[in-house]
Amino acid sequence: MLERLTEQLLEDEGLTDGLSDEEASELVGWLIGIVEDLEAESGELSEQYVGQLRRLGHELARVARRYGVPVEELIDLIELAWEEPGQEQSPKPMQA
Repeated sequence: MLERLTEQLLEDEGLTDGLSDEEASELVGWLIGIVEDLEAESGELSEQYVGQLRRLGHELARVARRYGVPVEELIDLIELAWEEPGQEQSPKPMQA
């Protein structure tokens, strides 16, 4: 099931349209890393989560294209927002 879900991310051209190869690779790799982490934690993964991650990826790509913000910086901002309150800040909290 994990392979099928990661394949959905790899085949979604909307995630990479208008991004450089490096940015597209970073975005898709980050999303796949999250999928793998979720699957490892729970043993199963809902397609609903993958759908939400795809929408998040589409929005990141849109912001990167429209405003010229590097994908890496957008990912860093999201990871910062995902940190638990009171948790020590790590340099890369959800490195994929």
